[in-house]
This record gives sequence, structure tokens and C-alpha cells, in this order.
Amino acid sequence: MTENADPGAAASSADETQTIYTAYEIDFMLNLRRTEAAEITREQIGIRSAPEQAADFVSAAVAAGLRARGKVEQSADGQWLLGREGQIVAGTLTSANRWLGMALAQGGAMRMAFLVAAEQSVLMLTQDELDTFLVTALASPDQVPQAVTDIARAFLAQAPGNTVSLRRCDAGDPATTTQLMLHVEDDGAWKVGHEPLTEEDVLQVSDISSEQVLPVVAELWADGVSAAPHA
Repeated sequence: MTENADPGAAASSADETQTIYTAYEIDFMLNLRRTEAAEITREQIGIRSAPEQAADFVSAAVAAGLRARGKVEQSADGQWLLGREGQIVAGTLTSANRWLGMALAQGGAMRMAFLVAAEQSVLMLTQDELDTFLVTALASPDQVPQAVTDIARAFLAQAPGNTVSLRRCDAGDPATTTQLMLHVEDDGAWKVGHEPLTEEDVLQVSDISSEQVLPVVAELWADGVSAAPHA
């Protein structure tokens, strides 16, 4: 995948502050404040805790690593205290009310990114490696549609066969996921897969242009609506 289709690079146009966290470090922060939103975040971005028999060792190693990087401090009574950056990341992950997963598929390769919003705080987590995430802060939820659209357009323009799959979850109905898919046919035509599902339980397919991607993504993010472009 080219640099222009890099979710982290696109999001950095909103805020140049980026940092890398491992999956175990994110798990550590999620465990500091156990909430329903934290559990949904864990499920949405696929975070798994260490095996029970190694949990204490992993937790100690992660805490030591975060402390060495200046991300946490330990109080006199032994409690772990997050620094300002960690407070923003952990606060957003554990109090989120909206999630958007994004998968960029090119042949057998796939890259994942996740947008997590807690009111006006928005983070983009881009899968850097198998167990590592590049975390980027966006200035506001209003920037999400444009950031996602920039990534989707750049990726789809690279080659026929490329696909961008989106799934949105809302705290008001965490059991329901709204799906949307963007794809480039072999002849270069752009298609959108959208709800409602067909009788075969698959997304309906409609034509879409590059210019129509932004309003479709904006409707998905803002209203949880997966639909064909409006005429």
C-alpha cells in the first residue's frame, strides 16, 4: 500500500501528534477503568488480554515499559498514574460512544484502522504491525468523514480490485453494526455495497463516483445510515 493510502498519514493532517502503543499497552489502559464502553472498544478493535497464567508478568512488563517511555508514573501508594497523553487515550477508549472500523483490502493483504469517538475526542488507531497501533488524535468528530474519505479515495485509486470495508457501531445499540463497502471493479468502475441486505443476506451494490464518497461516508458516521448515493 502506498503512503497516500496510509490511514495514519491521512489522519495526521488533522493533528500531527502520533504515538505507537502495543496491543498489551492498550489492554493495560482499558483495564485501568472497566466500563461498558471499554469492553465495546476492546471488542471493536480486537484487543485480547494476555493468557491468565502470564497476566501478572505481562502487566508488570507493560507498566515498566510505559514508565520508561514517560507514559505513566507510580504514586507513593503504588497506583499507576497516566500522563496527559495517556489520559486522553485511555479516557477516549473507556468512555467512547461511537466506533468506526475500516479495512483496506488489496489482494490477500489487509490493513485495519479504527476510529473511536467519545463526544468531541476522537482517536484513529491504525494497525502498524500485528500487535502494534499508531494512535493519532483528530481535532473533532467533524473531521472523521473527510479523513476516512481521503484514505478511501487514495486506496481505491491505486488499483482495480481494491476494497474498503467500513462498519459503524454506536453505544446506543452496541449489538447492531452498520456496514458499508467501497470497491473498484476490473474496468475501473467504483461501486458501493450498502444496506439493506438482500434476500441472500449480502449488501446491495450501487454505482458511486469519487465525488460521492464523502457524503456517503458522512451519512454513515453521523447518522449510522448505509445507503446508495443520493441522486
